[in-house]
Amino acid sequence: MQKHAYMIIAHNEFDLLEILVRLLDDPRNDIYVHIDAKVKNFDFKSFQALTQYSRLRFTPRRISATWGDFSLVNTELLLLQTAVAGEDPAQPYAYYHLISGVDLPIKSNDDIHAFFEKNAGKHFSENEPNSAFAARIRYYHLFRKKRNFFTKILAQIAFRLQVLFRVDRLKGQNLVVQKGTNWFSITGDFAKYIVGQAGRIEQLFAYCYCGDEVFVQTMLVNSPFAANLYMPNCNNDQMACARLIDWERGHPYVFRMADYDEIMQSPAMFARKFSMQTDPKIVKAIQAVLCNRKGNIVCEK
Repeated sequence: MQKHAYMIIAHNEFDLLEILVRLLDDPRNDIYVHIDAKVKNFDFKSFQALTQYSRLRFTPRRISATWGDFSLVNTELLLLQTAVAGEDPAQPYAYYHLISGVDLPIKSNDDIHAFFEKNAGKHFSENEPNSAFAARIRYYHLFRKKRNFFTKILAQIAFRLQVLFRVDRLKGQNLVVQKGTNWFSITGDFAKYIVGQAGRIEQLFAYCYCGDEVFVQTMLVNSPFAANLYMPNCNNDQMACARLIDWERGHPYVFRMADYDEIMQSPAMFARKFSMQTDPKIVKAIQAVLCNRKGNIVCEK
């Protein structure tokens, strides 16, 4: 029996997070959750009681994550480190999945495990080659944590000075830079490789712009694991990371009941994103389907 580790980043929509956890509850899955440090009064105890089959663990510390800032990379690293440390050496994780608390599986646990067994050893990461992405790392992108009118002006001045004086943090690195969505499904071996490279990741990406969209992709394509990308030339195809994500109608688009057939017919394993405020009906519809499918043992209270 293969084991999988699910790593969830959550900061809101906790009713939806509860449904997500219940849908993942399976003896083959362990679940690791990071709750943003900005969240107050989260009921950790009740969430730990949700699962009957999966081990559910929260990260030992919480990070206040900010869009575009290194704190998001740190959050992903913390989840990876927590999951790697929580792995049973006698039954290591075949795959590590990074998902959001507003994502849902759209296949049963049996189907998901069968898909990844069929594609064993492949890494599901959206890797887009484009030389322009190197600018995200080449320069120091300052004041990402605290964005206001004043710091934006300072950051722009600092950026233009760096271009003028030809600052290049990539000089001598011999590094190919690639970008994609930050959600991934990677093998256990590559997950451990990333954890082992934590120091270098901080050195390279601490002042990166939106580093969460480049650090896994860049580490992967410059590693011995590069040859095992599921879709090396994905051309913005989200199946590269086995996810259904719609960037045409939103950033990303929030799925609604009108999208039910598209979601159910998708070859993807997971979809994002959903909202109980925008349309709880689609969430309940997916839950109902998966609860009636073989491989989802318990998903109702």
